[in-house]
Amino acid sequence: MERLERFERLIHRVSGAQATVETPRCLRQHSGLSDCHICVKSCPVQSIDISGGVHVMNHCTGCGVCLTVCPVSAFDLSGAAAGQLLSQVASLLRENPSPFITCERSADAASADLILPCLARLDETLLLGGLALGAQTLYLTRGPCENCPYLETMPRYRRMLGRIHTWDRVLPGSGGRIVEVGEGNGDERQRSKAVGPDRRAFFTWVRSEGVQLVASFLDDFSRGFQGRASKRGISLPLRNRLLPRFFKRLGVEEGDVPYDPEAPFAELLLDEIKCNACEACVQVCPTGAIERGGGEETFRLTLNADRCVNCALCLDACIPNALTYRQGLSLSGVASGDHQILVEKVYRHCGRCEGRFLGAGEGESQDLCPTCHFLADTEASGVVPQERTGGTWEGETGTSSVDRE
Repeated sequence: MERLERFERLIHRVSGAQATVETPRCLRQHSGLSDCHICVKSCPVQSIDISGGVHVMNHCTGCGVCLTVCPVSAFDLSGAAAGQLLSQVASLLRENPSPFITCERSADAASADLILPCLARLDETLLLGGLALGAQTLYLTRGPCENCPYLETMPRYRRMLGRIHTWDRVLPGSGGRIVEVGEGNGDERQRSKAVGPDRRAFFTWVRSEGVQLVASFLDDFSRGFQGRASKRGISLPLRNRLLPRFFKRLGVEEGDVPYDPEAPFAELLLDEIKCNACEACVQVCPTGAIERGGGEETFRLTLNADRCVNCALCLDACIPNALTYRQGLSLSGVASGDHQILVEKVYRHCGRCEGRFLGAGEGESQDLCPTCHFLADTEASGVVPQERTGGTWEGETGTSSVDRE
């Protein structure tokens, strides 16, 4: 009866709820360079409109998929935000170390511990967070997908599970503790309430993580504590703040996992020859993951991987195409929060305009900035007039005085 009441409370909180969007957080609002429309592509009921600004239409069913896919957490859903669901999982683990999670269409919903409109609402934060909070195993069962309005979300859900199992190479045993079972296979779920996580140890860990982490789990504060604010005005998404802690809690090891365009983190590579020190990547980064340093005589760019949300805005803003994604990711580096140096070069001073510039490429003058080097070449070639004197142009053959203005 208690489990059924919990189910009814959850359905009451989620059913009829509609997602909301914090428009200033949207990448399209943050930068005109962004063509991000992942929420539109992922919404199974086509309830998100990005013409004239992003907004959620009235036929939203509250499945919560937009919360999962948005790289900057621009969406929210009353009763089913990540912090609220984590709070529920933490509460469940006090009674059952191996909770059973399913969707509302499953025949096992009445006996489940956590029921969601669709399992596509799950992401790395909820699953790895459950393991970090003390779950022995997380059992997942999805109902019949035939004729389900959320069927289109299943490929992304499958890819997310595959990503977690790939991460198992540096998070040993984590992927194996997330188990999918078929409907009605209760014997496969070894759910013993007698062997639960130690409550005192759990709360000791929560206290050690600080007030911010506790606030992340509280329903009433989940909207207000999205993360620490960045220098660009968009706060760090909750997943990027919590997952590094969960990685450490799960014993992350050294080593790379493959880059995934749908993953919540990424690392960058920078071509020092192509980089012109324009700092466009710094200005456009929504979470301040790329930072400028080095002082007046040295140009340095650093990346804080745990703040990178894999949005690709910096790649779009880089005119010389000096930035690319590294085809690997160090979860231990994400967990440590270390700053990675992308480029560090000493400025040169142009002998013509006296401006600062980075070292020129091979075969180019080391005494002139790229602009002055180009001007010097064109002046030497005589293709473009150099300077007008009186009625004629220096460098021209002949002495025509025709007014060319």
